[in-house]
Amino acid sequence: MSPLRLMPTARRLLVRRPWIYWLLVAASAVAAAATVVDRVDRIDAARDRWGSTRRVLVAERDISPGEPLAVTPRDLPAALVPDSALAPVQAGAAIARQHIAVGEIVTLVDVGHADRSGPLALVPDGWLAVPLVESPVSGAAIGDRVQLAGDGTVIAETAIIVGYHDDVTLVAVPADLAPMIPAAAEAGGIALLLAP
Repeated sequence: MSPLRLMPTARRLLVRRPWIYWLLVAASAVAAAATVVDRVDRIDAARDRWGSTRRVLVAERDISPGEPLAVTPRDLPAALVPDSALAPVQAGAAIARQHIAVGEIVTLVDVGHADRSGPLALVPDGWLAVPLVESPVSGAAIGDRVQLAGDGTVIAETAIIVGYHDDVTLVAVPADLAPMIPAAAEAGGIALLLAP
């Protein structure tokens, strides 16, 4: 029998016996509910595989060094959260020490000291700010990480630009290296090496 001949026959059957129609509707509803329950169970199982969650702060927008934090708290799987991630109670009136991209988890390394003013707010604990006169000017921006080199050797593997004043660049370096920077600048000059 062709499918076109089955249609009128099926209609007549459903008109004479409406309970068959409602049985099909109920079976379809049970199948749909079973599919939804299965999907929800799989989502819960995947969430359980990630383990517990941890509430952290995530950047709402791109934040430049020296700007106040614009963050929102989010619950993320603990397996994805770095140990140094800020908890919502730690944010306070902190400012960004370096560039923070939108959606990025904010960590202790990313924030400066809100209780300090100016460039000192961007200097990490245990570091000092050293003034340098650049020649030629590197074009590094506040918050950029650089290396300091003088007389063909690298003096500081890691340094952070924390400010500018007239022709002076303020560079934060670890405290044990800070006394060497002015001496190297006096001896032959210091260059800021930009890294990607």
